[in-house]
Amino acid sequence: MISKDLLLIPGTDKISIINVNKYNLIRVIDVPNSNIIAGVCMLNENMLLTGDWTEKIKQWKIEGDNLILISQKEKTHGSDINALMNLGDGHIVSGSDDIINVW
Repeated sequence: MISKDLLLIPGTDKISIINVNKYNLIRVIDVPNSNIIAGVCMLNENMLLTGDWTEKIKQWKIEGDNLILISQKEKTHGSDINALMNLGDGHIVSGSDDIINVW
């Protein structure tokens, strides 16, 4: 179960994870070989997705403070991917300036 107390904040090459109830930074994870990350969401305790300015959605495995690239979807949108949301039912919503996708 993914905690609803966590806020993931994307950055240029990092993701900050904050506990919103305790108002504290839990960790900062470096994202290797990334462009500007605009969207991020957790799939489970060990996996997350990022969306970036190259119109790619990448799936990562979390290992400590590092990420290991598992897979990526190319050209899922016609512009920057700026929003990702895990619906919790096996579906992901991705959003950009051009369209919202559910997959």
